[in-house]
Amino acid sequence: MIDEIYRLFKRNLPYIERGEETVKEILSDPENHFILHRAGEALAGVSVINGSTIYLLCVDEPFQRQGIGSSLLAQSEEYAASKGVSKLTLGTGKEYIMPGVPMNEGAHDFFKKRGYRHSWEDMGCFDMEQMLEDFPCMDHFLGETRNGATYRLAVPEDLEQVVRCVSDAEPKFLRFYQNKNFYQKDTQRPIVIAEKNGEVLGAILLYIDHGKSMGSVGATATARPYRNQGVATNMVKVGTKYLKDLGLKRACLGYTYTQIVKMYGKAGYRVSVEYFMGEKDLSV
Repeated sequence: MIDEIYRLFKRNLPYIERGEETVKEILSDPENHFILHRAGEALAGVSVINGSTIYLLCVDEPFQRQGIGSSLLAQSEEYAASKGVSKLTLGTGKEYIMPGVPMNEGAHDFFKKRGYRHSWEDMGCFDMEQMLEDFPCMDHFLGETRNGATYRLAVPEDLEQVVRCVSDAEPKFLRFYQNKNFYQKDTQRPIVIAEKNGEVLGAILLYIDHGKSMGSVGATATARPYRNQGVATNMVKVGTKYLKDLGLKRACLGYTYTQIVKMYGKAGYRVSVEYFMGEKDLSV
């Protein structure tokens, strides 16, 4: 069933950059509740609910505009309410397949008409990307020093310092930076750090997919005493230049927000998807 749902997701949302392994791992969570709609043997639509979150509500294109989505959503809300959920969220819970509902094709209007509101008020949520042949910051590179900070790949001996930095900067990212595998040579998820006088000032996590000739940057974290000094911007530029130097063609980042879009824009990234961060009060 997991493979079937994943194929449905990719057919209908091909522009969402989320790795197959990651999506299938999220779909395999034993706490998930699945509501399926079949047309004969074909999976026409699905809703995946985890706790107070709908991870995915998707109807296959040939079966859209037939009331299937409305039925799946109504069943999802009924199920969530039966479990004591008072507020149902679209997209992000303890994990996410997508941060929210992509607004590219107006899918968010479906939810707005059914009582969902954007929970981030005036702040937007975005994915960004760029073609690396157009990367504008060729003067940034691993090993360089700017304003006394040196930018390099993390090694196993850096783990303790990086975790200390991220604990101060963005504790929600700790689960990534505590992974010892990301500090090993030839990992697919290298970490670029900014270091000054033996202290780690910031870190950014990369992802390398040679098969798709693409990479990503994300989980950018700068210790609070060193913010607003260009550390994060330089890490993004150095990390992206590294992806380009590996021969990758495209770079992306996901689940970012209005206040830091400009920072990534300085490294050539542009918004590719905007998300409706929907939620609904079920107790009304």
